[in-house]
Amino acid sequence: MTRTLTEEELIATITRLTSDRLSEYLAAEIVIPEQSEQGWVYQSIDVARLELACELHEQYDMEADALSMMISLIDQMHCLRAELREVLSAVEAQPDAVRNTLIEVIGTARLRRN
Repeated sequence: MTRTLTEEELIATITRLTSDRLSEYLAAEIVIPEQSEQGWVYQSIDVARLELACELHEQYDMEADALSMMISLIDQMHCLRAELREVLSAVEAQPDAVRNTLIEVIGTARLRRN
């Protein structure tokens, strides 16, 4: 079972996070807590996202809406990387002739774009 944090535990864990800043981040949907018997709780992924949001906020003076968009783009990039790993594994599992054809087709497509 994954350990969750209450809002108070979350703010104590992320030293740069304040209650007001968390409210801004919640409004911008940077994290979406889960409802539990304890009230709203946060997962470890929420901690990571909030730490990143606080760091970007402080380093680049980014507003919550801009942070939300930035983190969404980072999420998309991570998903694309995972999908690419799956495609590469599938290509690697193919016979040599199929792999060589794919390498040639992909290489030609890349040259056409440039």
